[in-house]
Amino acid sequence: MFNEALPDMPTRIIAMKMLLAALALVWIGATPVMAQAISEYTEYDLDADCNLIDRAPDNEGEWADFVCTGHAGYPFVLRSSDGRDSVTYGFATESGMATFAPFNYANETVEWRVRIDRNTERPVAAIQRWFVADEMGEWTRQLLVVSKVGQPDGGGACAMAYVAATEGANARARQLADDLVDGFECGSTAPTIEDGVREIVGER
Repeated sequence: MFNEALPDMPTRIIAMKMLLAALALVWIGATPVMAQAISEYTEYDLDADCNLIDRAPDNEGEWADFVCTGHAGYPFVLRSSDGRDSVTYGFATESGMATFAPFNYANETVEWRVRIDRNTERPVAAIQRWFVADEMGEWTRQLLVVSKVGQPDGGGACAMAYVAATEGANARARQLADDLVDGFECGSTAPTIEDGVREIVGER
C-alpha cells in the first residue's frame, strides 16, 4: 500500500530535476553577477589634448605634469621627467606609477577596461604601451603596463602588471587587468612582472 502511494521512478526523477533547476535559479538570482569588462580606447596628443598643471621651477630639473581626458570622464595625469614618462589613471592624489630607469616614453593610445553597470561605464583598469631605450639609445624595447584606475570615491591608482610585448601580449594584459583589479591593494600587493621585462622594470 505504501509503495503504491509513491509516484513511479521516471516521474520522481523528473520532479527532482525540476526542483534542482528551480533552486539553481534562486541561487543565481541571489548571487551578485560580476559586471563584464569591455575595452574602450582613447588617443591623445600631449600638446593639443592635455593641459599643463605643474612643472619644475627654474633650475630644479626638467619635469612637467599634464592632465588629459580619458574615457567616460576619467582623467589621467602624465608626468614627463628627464626623458622618462609615468602615467596615473583616474582619480588620485599622488603618482600611481614609477617610471623606468632607461629613457622611455608612453604610446598615445590608452586601452581602458570598462565595466558597465546600470548603463553607467566605469573604467577600472588601463593598459598602455611603453617604448624603452636600450644601451645604445635606440628604441628597441617595448612593454605593456597594466594599471588600476583610481575611483572618485577611493582613489587606488597604481601599476598592477608589466607585460612583455611579445605575441599575445594584448590578450595577456587584458586578462591580467580583469583578474587582478578587484583584489589588488595599491601599496601592499606586489605587481606581476613577466620574465621578459624584469631587467627593464627592476624591483617594485
